[in-house]
Amino acid sequence: MTSESVDAHAAPRPIDLPTHVPLDADADLSVLDEAKILAAPDDPADRPAWRAALRRWRDDARSRMCFDDSRYVQTTWPSTAWNVAMVWLWDEAVYDWSSPGRAGRHDVERLLQTYEPFGGLDAVVLWHAYPVIGIDERNQFDWYRGVPDLAALVAELHGHGVKVFVDYNPWDVGTRRAGGSDAEELAALVTETGADGVFLDTLQEGDAELLRRLAVLDPPPVLAAESAVPLTRVADHQASWAEWFADSDAPGVLRARWFERRHMMHHVRRWNRDHTAELQSAWVNGAGMVVWDVVFGVWVGWNERDLATLRAMRRTQQALGDHLVHGTWVPLTDLAPEATAGGVHGSRWAHNGTTLWTVVNRADDEYTGPLLPRDVASAGARLLDLVSGGELDSSVVVRIPGQGIGGVLLLPAGAEEPAGLRRLIARARDEARV
Repeated sequence: MTSESVDAHAAPRPIDLPTHVPLDADADLSVLDEAKILAAPDDPADRPAWRAALRRWRDDARSRMCFDDSRYVQTTWPSTAWNVAMVWLWDEAVYDWSSPGRAGRHDVERLLQTYEPFGGLDAVVLWHAYPVIGIDERNQFDWYRGVPDLAALVAELHGHGVKVFVDYNPWDVGTRRAGGSDAEELAALVTETGADGVFLDTLQEGDAELLRRLAVLDPPPVLAAESAVPLTRVADHQASWAEWFADSDAPGVLRARWFERRHMMHHVRRWNRDHTAELQSAWVNGAGMVVWDVVFGVWVGWNERDLATLRAMRRTQQALGDHLVHGTWVPLTDLAPEATAGGVHGSRWAHNGTTLWTVVNRADDEYTGPLLPRDVASAGARLLDLVSGGELDSSVVVRIPGQGIGGVLLLPAGAEEPAGLRRLIARARDEARV
């Protein structure tokens, strides 16, 4: 059983289905190594055993892989790059075709304004291929190098705090051959443009030469794999796309994200008009989203509900990112029995004396009722609704729309207030008033 969007064409392929987690104490958990999502158990009573199996698998896998986290220590920005947009270089979202005095130039302010309804951007993939590659002999590197202001565009994006990925197309084999190998040309392109990362289009991992050529750059660009990155490559591929990953009825766990919390995964279903499924999975996994609303020239716009959900997610991710990256994560955490019975599930993230719950409502009907187990808050603690910006009493009664999300922060008396909390609450209240 899977929870999918209403888009009829989005029925999951067998390869995208979640993977069952064996719960026997002596089970061989290496069967989970290549999973996309680790499926939640059907029976809530099995959740403690499921969480124990996930911890055992992770500890064993990291040992078997001799996992080296030096890349994550050296380069930290990918772990908080929640929103990344796929943008064609000549889309009017970023390229000015007609303004007097600016026609024929890229416009970063225009780009940022375009993606403001999504909550803003942490990174962008500057796409250069479809629908133009193949009209003549120019190869993928020619198309990038034919943009005279590309390095300036990257620098200006950096000035606004936005990281930049260039795109590598291994399938580009019918065009003019470049002077060097693809790996050599890609390394040169990264150096010329000042790009921060490389999106490995259609690839789950880069080949040996590509990895070697890029690793010697200073700093090495972040590699983002498309789809399920192999465990052996999580060490040197710091990001990946959860493309069309199908979830279980109760939300499961993204395998690569559970294996290494600093590995940023971005959910994406580019042709969908309803993004509920991937938004909910990203929310409970502390993961990000690919915003791809113009697909090779076809506009696939987001609805207002999904935009509001993503804005609420990003506000919390920006303010409480340390919880999601460094906190103690308990997936499918215990909630009030009424909430579980009502189809509400979520994760708990404890960090620096405060606790965050990110929850989703799988039911179509709104849930209004207690969220957390009894007596979870000590005397003098504050409980904040991160979606509405309201303050909750000790009963922690919340309202979560059907197929929606919720978020609560517990701030015990005397605990240090997270640095971005007040801005988060103010922004949530402003949106709630609209």
